[in-house]
Amino acid sequence: MSTNKEAREATKQAINDLDEKLEALNQIAQGSEASELTRLKLDVKLRSFVGRAERLSRELDPIEWPRFVFDPGDPSVVGRFVALALIAQPRISLAAVKRFHGSGVYALYYNGNFAPYRPISGSETPIYVGKANPAQDTARNPLEQGDGVSRRLKDHLRSISKVSDSLNLEDFDCRFLVVQTGWQDAAEMFLIDFFKPIWNNETGICYGVGKHGDSPSTRSNKRSPWDTLHPGREWAWRDPDMMDSRDKGRIISDLQLHFSTSAVRRDVEQLFKLFLDELSQNELETAE
Repeated sequence: MSTNKEAREATKQAINDLDEKLEALNQIAQGSEASELTRLKLDVKLRSFVGRAERLSRELDPIEWPRFVFDPGDPSVVGRFVALALIAQPRISLAAVKRFHGSGVYALYYNGNFAPYRPISGSETPIYVGKANPAQDTARNPLEQGDGVSRRLKDHLRSISKVSDSLNLEDFDCRFLVVQTGWQDAAEMFLIDFFKPIWNNETGICYGVGKHGDSPSTRSNKRSPWDTLHPGREWAWRDPDMMDSRDKGRIISDLQLHFSTSAVRRDVEQLFKLFLDELSQNELETAE
């Protein structure tokens, strides 16, 4: 068993070693030979290290820290409250959406029988989350914001309606929320991070539903996984030489892996509890 003196010496040595390695990293970062990629990778690693160091510092502090500090100006906090307001909205059929003024956020929900999507069918986990920015950055009301949310929903409706072999338009619901100019980004980020919707680019599985009909000859990218899994948009298949970003089997395999590791939310009350519990400054057990 180590003595207090040995523990103090080990701690001192560890701090000295850490100090030397940080100085070595500083020399690398400041050196002219360090590439932009090297600097970027170093930045990511250091940010992760700083977070771990802060957590360790709080654990060592004999006085307890709150789990977080409530800051109404923090985009992540605002995003959570906007997300709560979105979930409080009624779900309606995507086909029933009318044109309306306003920018903000929205979510699409799947209720059908397409086998790869069955884990989320009929659940409160959206298949896609999106936003619409205001027509004017200084828009003060829905009229000045334009009709971005309803236009985005209509775009998705048209894309889905072109698919005949795997998707049915009547199997899609949506929620939408007109948001004060400037807060739509934070809300979208929170919703994507929380739900990890499978059609969102950030989730990296079946992205591409938001693409528009640009000419394949002007694009350097490949066919999106969404268009590979759901052929129907003519512009995505116009070029016979265009390759898929990934084949159909890989997409389905990725979906299976995603659903085996990501929680599917099926109950609105559970969602409210999860959102609110994470605002607590004390450690709480949250429902899965």
